[in-house]
Amino acid sequence: MSGGREAYKDRDVVMKMTRLMAEGATMLAETCPVDGLPLFKLKSGDVVCPVHGKVWIVSSEAEAEEVEIDYVVRKIELHAARRAYQLINSDDTSELIQWLNVIETVERIRNLREARARSATEKQVEKAREEGGRK
Repeated sequence: MSGGREAYKDRDVVMKMTRLMAEGATMLAETCPVDGLPLFKLKSGDVVCPVHGKVWIVSSEAEAEEVEIDYVVRKIELHAARRAYQLINSDDTSELIQWLNVIETVERIRNLREARARSATEKQVEKAREEGGRK
């Protein structure tokens, strides 16, 4: 697909867009940077392109970096889980344990990142309270 205007000629894409709206998604003003199609916000809060699926809208380089890190961590976890699944019935328990350790490490990384995000949010709330109290 070369762009948004061409995509509108693809009946399947138009049907996906129609289905998204029928399911309660909201069409956004933002467009997919790849194909120029409008993005849709689902009831869950996720933002999707009708062709590419879930996308992230970021407003800063720092947000883009966070999204990229989350994406890489998820891909590592998926790869490790798939490999561990393949090894479940094998005699090579050492390799299975290595992949399970990768999954555990990913979980630790996630927990640390979530704790850091909560801490940052709590600091913002506290700062807003302090500023509100000064007025």
